[in-house]
Amino acid sequence: MDFAGRLHQLIEESDITQKELSIQLHMAKTTLNGYVNNYREPDFATLARLAKYFNVTTDYLLGISDLKEACPMPLSEEEGRLIGLYRRLQPEKRELLIEQAKTLYRFEQKHL
Repeated sequence: MDFAGRLHQLIEESDITQKELSIQLHMAKTTLNGYVNNYREPDFATLARLAKYFNVTTDYLLGISDLKEACPMPLSEEEGRLIGLYRRLQPEKRELLIEQAKTLYRFEQKHL
């Protein structure tokens, strides 16, 4: 997958709009839209900002690697417990948990 496809996928997975992302990264909406629609390419600094924002490597964004994180951070005890609970849930309950987490995250972002 190319840069535009990876960026589009990351935006969708993050449940954020292009407008919201452009505001958070202090970038023109048209510029971000150009990246997503593959008629613009970011400079090195912008590529690094996008990678940092989505917590992925620049190699992942550029389609060089399929590994999102070069050196994943070790999980905290709480994160490990959450993953353990998630893995024990039935698939439909996992999706419900993900939706609840997204709702909680959006609520938190609105009240910062």
